Formats: sequence, C-alpha cells, structure tokens
Amino acid sequence: MAARNEVKPLPNLPNYVFGEKLGAGSYGTVYKAKLITTSQSQVNSAACARANFYAIKCINRKSLTKSTQDLLINEIKLLKLIKHENIVEMYDFQWDENYIYIVMEYCAGGDMSMFIRSRQQLSEARARPFVQQIARVLKFLYEKRISHMDLKPENILLTSTDRPILKVADFGVAQHIGKRGSRSIRGTLLYMAPEILSSNPYDNRVDLWSIGIILYECLFGRPPFVFSCVDELVEEIKSSIPIEAREYIFEMI
Repeated sequence: MAARNEVKPLPNLPNYVFGEKLGAGSYGTVYKAKLITTSQSQVNSAACARANFYAIKCINRKSLTKSTQDLLINEIKLLKLIKHENIVEMYDFQWDENYIYIVMEYCAGGDMSMFIRSRQQLSEARARPFVQQIARVLKFLYEKRISHMDLKPENILLTSTDRPILKVADFGVAQHIGKRGSRSIRGTLLYMAPEILSSNPYDNRVDLWSIGIILYECLFGRPPFVFSCVDELVEEIKSSIPIEAREYIFEMI
C-alpha cells in the first residue's frame, strides 16, 4: 500500500526555476524554465550565452525501459552532433538520482499543430516559408545520411507566432541510414511513408512524404486521409498520394 501512495519527486535542476508544463511525450515531460545566475553558480556556458528561458525535458529514471532508454540516448547523441538554425538546439544535459534533464532552446510560439488549429488552414503564401524551412533541415540531414522518421506538426516548434522561425524537434526515433537502407518501422502512422510499411528497404527520402502530409494539413486544415481504423489508414497510405500537395512541394524544395 505504501508503494502505491508513494509521491513522485518533482524535477529539480540547480540554477533553474521550473514553470509551466509545455508538453509530455512518450518518455518525458517538458517544462518551461528560467535560468538563475549568481556569482557562485556554475552553469553551462552555452546556456549562459542565451536568453533566460529554456525548455527542459525531464525523464523519470525509474520509468525508463530499455527501449525508451535507447530512444533517449539516440536523441542526445544526435542533438550533440547536429546544429542547424531550424533544429531545436540542445545546450546541456544533466542527471540526478531521480531524473535526466535535457536543457533545450525554448520556442515561445508553441508547435505547428497549435498554429494550424488556431487558423484552421493556411494560405499558400503563409505555408511556403514554413515548408521551405523544413526542407532546409531535410537537406542538411540528408547530407549526413540521417532521417528524422517522425516529422509531424507536433514536432515542429515556432519561435513566435509573428514571423516565426520553425525548429524541428524530437529526434528520439531518428536514424542513420546507410547505403543498404532500413526496414525498421518507426514514427507516427499518419505521417509515415508507404515505403516504411512495405517489406522493402527505404532510404532517408521517406521524410519527404511527411513534409507532403504536413503541407496538405497546412493548406486544408486536416490530414489527407479519411479512416475509421488503423488497418484502413494503412491501406490508404499504401494506395494514395496527396496529389494536391505533391507537385507544389517539389516546386518549393
């Protein structure tokens, strides 16, 4: 009974004051936090050089499984490796007895899903710079033979709602794809390329499909597929291409 009523310790990272919860993922909760500097404080120099607000992902160490631990290690390794103006920057990571903390760039504009919902749909003129920014990230990742594998509006953050700069986030399921390709199934089904669902190897161009779905969602305010169950969605993905968006996206890239 005592274990059932055990109170989970709250995240507590020296030199930071935690504020509102920004979101929760499969293996962590993200909080807005403020950096407090004093003459005695010893904080990461990269963090000190930035604004006072940060997004800190807090992962409860007791809740980590082998698979979520692998995702976490993968994300930290990749974020240390890749630096791009349209990728959320990781400044630091620390740990204590209860939590692992990833200190990241704070994006005040929320995510792209919220932005689209608040406007119902976007004009082509508004959607174009968004897709161009995401395409620049894909070109950068492609040159490093990396595929994000989970591009979707919820994983694309905005620096503000007025003239926003987009920041691609959540690299937990990203992977290096060699010349032989990959067969692993990963990502969010609604944004997953048909090649991933086939038994054939695919390369890192599968992220292009995800951009097409995102663009469609920007222009029409909804994903391109209508389905009542997972099996039906899988068949839709395998047999359909969002024609309305395909030619437009290739022009922009």
